[in-house]
Amino acid sequence: MYEGKKTKNMFLTRALEKILADKEVKKSHHSQLRKACEVALEEIKEESEKLSPPPDSKSDSSTLPPIKSKTSFVEADKYFLPFELACQSKCPRIVITSLDCLQKLIAYGHLTGSAPDSTAPGKKLIDRIIETICGCFQGPQTDEGVQLQIIKALLTAVTSQHIEIHEGTVLQAVRTCYNIYLASKNLINQTTAKATLTQMLNVIFARMENQAVSPSLRHTPTSQCPHYCVSQCYFDPCILNHSEGYCLNPAHLCSDAKEPAGETKQPTEITEPAEVITKVTEVTEVAEDEGTLGSDSENVHANGIPGTPISASFTPSLPDDRLSVCSNDTQESGATTGPVPGAKFSHILQKDAFLVFRSLCKLSMKPLSDGPPDPKSHELRSKVLSLQLLLSILQNAGPIFKTNEMFINAIKQYLCVALSKNGVSSIPEVFELSLSIFLTLLSHFKTHLKMQIEVFFKEIFLYILETSTSSYDHKWMVIQTLTRICADAQGVVDIYVNYDCDLNAANIFERLVNDLSKIAQGRAGHELGTTPLQELTLRKKGLECLVSILKCMVEWSKDQYVNPNSQTSLGQEKPTEQETNETKAPETINRYGSINSLDSTASSGIGSYSTQMSGTDNPEQFEVLKQQKEIIEQGIDLFNKKPKRGVQYLQEQGMLGTTPEDLAQFLHQEERLDSTQVGEFLGDNDRFNKEVMYAYVDQMDFQGKDFVYALRTFLEGFRLPGEAQKIDRLMEKFAARYLECNQGQTEFASADTAYVLAYSIIMLTTDLHSPQVKNKMTKEQYIKMNRGINDSKDLPEEYLSAIYDEIAGKKIAMKETKEITLKSNKHSVASEKQRRLLYNVEMEQMAKTAKALMEAVSHVQAPFTSATHLEHVRPMFKLAWTPFLAAFSVGLQDCDDTEVAFLCLEGIRFAIRIACIFTIQLERDAYIQALARFTLLTASSGITEMKQKNIDTIKTLITVAHTDGNYLGNSWHEVWTRYPLFISFFSALFSLVISSSCYNITVSIAVLLHIS
Repeated sequence: MYEGKKTKNMFLTRALEKILADKEVKKSHHSQLRKACEVALEEIKEESEKLSPPPDSKSDSSTLPPIKSKTSFVEADKYFLPFELACQSKCPRIVITSLDCLQKLIAYGHLTGSAPDSTAPGKKLIDRIIETICGCFQGPQTDEGVQLQIIKALLTAVTSQHIEIHEGTVLQAVRTCYNIYLASKNLINQTTAKATLTQMLNVIFARMENQAVSPSLRHTPTSQCPHYCVSQCYFDPCILNHSEGYCLNPAHLCSDAKEPAGETKQPTEITEPAEVITKVTEVTEVAEDEGTLGSDSENVHANGIPGTPISASFTPSLPDDRLSVCSNDTQESGATTGPVPGAKFSHILQKDAFLVFRSLCKLSMKPLSDGPPDPKSHELRSKVLSLQLLLSILQNAGPIFKTNEMFINAIKQYLCVALSKNGVSSIPEVFELSLSIFLTLLSHFKTHLKMQIEVFFKEIFLYILETSTSSYDHKWMVIQTLTRICADAQGVVDIYVNYDCDLNAANIFERLVNDLSKIAQGRAGHELGTTPLQELTLRKKGLECLVSILKCMVEWSKDQYVNPNSQTSLGQEKPTEQETNETKAPETINRYGSINSLDSTASSGIGSYSTQMSGTDNPEQFEVLKQQKEIIEQGIDLFNKKPKRGVQYLQEQGMLGTTPEDLAQFLHQEERLDSTQVGEFLGDNDRFNKEVMYAYVDQMDFQGKDFVYALRTFLEGFRLPGEAQKIDRLMEKFAARYLECNQGQTEFASADTAYVLAYSIIMLTTDLHSPQVKNKMTKEQYIKMNRGINDSKDLPEEYLSAIYDEIAGKKIAMKETKEITLKSNKHSVASEKQRRLLYNVEMEQMAKTAKALMEAVSHVQAPFTSATHLEHVRPMFKLAWTPFLAAFSVGLQDCDDTEVAFLCLEGIRFAIRIACIFTIQLERDAYIQALARFTLLTASSGITEMKQKNIDTIKTLITVAHTDGNYLGNSWHEVWTRYPLFISFFSALFSLVISSSCYNITVSIAVLLHIS
């Protein structure tokens, strides 16, 4: 239905007339705006007369009709100029009227901006329109009504199906809403801006996903955008008008929708900010229900750590990525996101999503100001909001985002690097959000992020658990996160397979169990200086994690367990291992998913055997790898005490070659070697050691390198020995190798010159940077010291001066031994203040290390193996049964808390089940005897000493006998012979049960103990 006369009265004419009627427009400096409005009104009048409908038209509707053809409505694009000038007028009333009209015209598709922009070649009019809308925000001083209209107009533009905005224009829209959230002093506008940002991002990423499913769709229908349509009914991108009970919702007036029957009323003026309070609240509640960000005042659980508040906060503005967006930005982005050949965007919508994601990652990396954190500061609020939005994007990620190389590389290069910084933040909210993002990455992206996950575990999680100075809050949040990780059987087994069985990776599973065991025993609490209640809470959480790990292992191997109560042929011979694998493998693959969901690309070049296996799950090969890794670790441990003994051991085990070149390569590549011992070994005067040292230096390439840079590189691999003769041999070989690699250089007359200069640089480093040296060497003294070293001639003064300045600015740092840092963590800290200061220093160092490692592995692709076989549980349990048993034994021994006792007994029960399933006799006997010991049914113990935990232990032992009795073998015999009271106790218990017809074991035990 078309009614030209009433259409122009509806929006264009009414808005222009309202602008002209404003008293501000009558002032002289608004003459251009006034003239533009008058010209536009005249043109509209002439156009509407030409397109006037026949006189017999019966329609009375004054609502703006949907678009049906290009000739059936008033083209609004040509009338943009007066609204542009109105937005630039800086008069709130005029700006609000202009934004209101622009928003409605965009929503109903009467302002598309698809024509080229006459003022900016290469751009479309819609880019100028969005820029004009964004330009209305001038910072905190901007009128609150204008802020709300900007938010509504931008949300309409981003979510509209009638216009297309991409790249820099999308970023500008998101950035403006971001800045309004930061700068606005109105809580309603802040909450609205935050809800709008979440809605915008959902639409941007949903369109990208839907476009891949249906390439013919240019836009995503509103109904297909997650969260958008849910909150649509509460916060309409168009202005909600409630006159006469009608709501003008463009979602109901799209091009293929039916028009509502009957006459509708004309829309009223813009809703006042007070009227959107309830809508804002409802938007937030809906967003919470959908798993997105909640209101500032409530504690949400979407972050994965229950009971922790996430406040709505934010900081500096979104980086202006438009400046870097150009016609070849796709190729440029591909080049900067990693050396993946052929990685590119298949559609402009993917590029939009990528640019927004990258900008948020960069925002989350911005440093905070020094001093105590201010919750109201822009920097902190910006960091928190960017992390919240990133968490929302990851939690709602679709298949394109999860698999596209550009996004995977963006996660590696930007998000993971940001996490390495925020993951050690002293601000609980930032730290907690970082943990939540890591949990999401571990859940959805672990097949792509093997090395990044290792860095996060090794440098952050385990470090916080192991260091004695870390705060209770940090330890608590880490253990809370580990509780979630340890509850996933697939994840627990994957950690063991991909890290503990990788020759070059850290033993994450082993270290994790050891650290949790110490916490469960209460050993960490004494170092922390925590209160008894806090220590007990940590112990319970540590035990909970350990029990969860064992429960996962039982769950993983349950197909191999046969309940003796339902088994009729216990005496039959078990099938061979080959038959078991043949029958079980298909079942486990179907049950736990595909063998490897990552399409393995080129190997990372990391020299572990697992990289050659292309992500396939072969338990035998992983067991061989684990054995090799243990041999290598034993050899490294020996080397760090006595280098020659370690080398001999590794060579005898066939893990190290016998040539000097083999050993030199080993010294270069193995980072776990003690740097001091490496230096001593290379500097030794023994013939074989000198051959190794020559090979070590010859394997370094100094071609084209600056002399100081080459010396830094040389000294990065080891620590110089203390003996002068050893240093002399090392420097002499370095100088010869440098000249060999740079034969065309003209600075040095011979290798002797380079040798003397290298020595002088080391002396200069010690002089300038050692606190023991009071009188520092001057530049003139350094130049004088090096006179005549170039075959009795001098090196150029400017060359020596540059060396002095470089060393003064940055010393040559020789490689430190990591063990020194670990030992420093174990000393007792005198006061809480000292502990906090020391912890802050450690956290800064941890952040630097983690960031450097994240950047180093950002381009590496390492295959990730998704475990499928039951057999992995056997080596996992044999590796970790000792710390498990220690934690449970100490818990039962020195703690009377019922929850602690329950967790310990539950853990022992699971451990016995695993040992029974895989017929691991030594471990099974140890756990059975521990359980029997805590029943106090020994000759030396009296019944009167029994507590509730001892009664519960008796019940647990009976339960084990009932469920696993046929698996216990000689373990049960040992119990009867070692603890003779068992026979009399259980005989009496059995008689009591039979005589009284009481089948409640708890009651029977209580009665028996009372009689005794």
